[in-house]
Amino acid sequence: MKRIMLQAVEAGDPCDFIPGTVVSVSPAAVQIDQKTTVKGSQVLVPRRLTDHTETMVIPQLGEVDVTVKNGLKPGERVLLLQKKGGQQYLVLERW
Repeated sequence: MKRIMLQAVEAGDPCDFIPGTVVSVSPAAVQIDQKTTVKGSQVLVPRRLTDHTETMVIPQLGEVDVTVKNGLKPGERVLLLQKKGGQQYLVLERW
């Protein structure tokens, strides 16, 4: 995300925020409008919007691995940040 933002600032052209709808999760695909669906390496999904495992320290138990179920699901609405040139899209948040 930082790299995308820096490239946009350096180019003097800000990124665009675009709403979309999740079509599939693996591989990631987001429909922007009736004719446009971005997928695969075009869609960058941050770890916090995936199902993943975190290691937590709990007093008297020690380290425990916890699975966080926060993955995107088909049909969810998301907000995308479009990299200048429209080649990559970062999923910012669901809404």
